[in-house]
Amino acid sequence: MMRKSLLPLFFLVIAAAPAWADDDQVCFSGATKNLEASVKACTAILQRPLLTPEWKLRALKTRGFYHEHQHRFDLALSDYNAAIAIDPSDRGARHDRIGIYVTTGKFREALKENGVLMRMFPDDSRILNNNCWIHAALWEMNAALADCNRSLALAPRAVETLDSRGFVYLRMHNYKQALADYNAALAIDPAHSTSLYVRGVTKRKLGDLTGGNADITAAGKLNPEVAESFAPYGLTQGN
Repeated sequence: MMRKSLLPLFFLVIAAAPAWADDDQVCFSGATKNLEASVKACTAILQRPLLTPEWKLRALKTRGFYHEHQHRFDLALSDYNAAIAIDPSDRGARHDRIGIYVTTGKFREALKENGVLMRMFPDDSRILNNNCWIHAALWEMNAALADCNRSLALAPRAVETLDSRGFVYLRMHNYKQALADYNAALAIDPAHSTSLYVRGVTKRKLGDLTGGNADITAAGKLNPEVAESFAPYGLTQGN
């Protein structure tokens, strides 16, 4: 009886193989030009019979990525939650969940989640940088500065951490130090849009309106959403 009951499923799997290959290619391509098609392909994968946990984990994280690009943050968070339920040690899924928390202003949840990663990887400069940024978002400036300094001690040329520490100094009204960190970040990566944008804001605070406006304009050309991304932190060109 067991063999007879499995026989139709076997032929179903064989018949579906070409379509499955198409879904795999679309879902896992990472392309964001047609997000609806990408989400549909990942969803089709998740509906397959006998899907392995590893394959389900991958499809959930990928679909979450597409939902995030659609600004469907609740759906993205649901996918990342499901992925972490499959493998609580998956670093990528936890990192992505932190990103959702930060984007939606749930900074305490982000700090708690990043604490899990810090216990798993205590000497990872990128995780320390995450902690720096989240503390800064919470206006916990001393903790933020300590985490950024620890991160830069491990990776002195990390653009993202120089960018984060620049933001910390900006919030501490230490504009000259902020400018120095943004200059250092942009010397390494001249196309880093967030550093360029906030350097522009910093220059304006130092009285250099022409230079500040030029940086802000250039940052907007690189990333049209850069100004919007800083609005939740109360940071705009005017201030």
